[in-house]
Amino acid sequence: MTVTIQIPDERVALYQKQAQELGLTVERWLLELAEQNASDRSTARLQKTDPEEWARQFDAWVNSHDRNTPVLSDEAMSRESVYPDRI
Repeated sequence: MTVTIQIPDERVALYQKQAQELGLTVERWLLELAEQNASDRSTARLQKTDPEEWARQFDAWVNSHDRNTPVLSDEAMSRESVYPDRI
């Protein structure tokens, strides 16, 4: 099946950059986004994926996050801060 979409001019460069960072064409990147957001999110699909494809998809997911997100402090991640009533 072939689908044609109109991408606003101001988004073309952004989509090309994001796809290139993942080593994908814009078409493949958009297809992966569509697949990630499809209603069938069963784990059976991942179990059928070969390890190299799984790793590539995992890397794509990791790289899709904002690298400027602040990291939590050690105190915020401590057991005491997660379970304050179990000290």
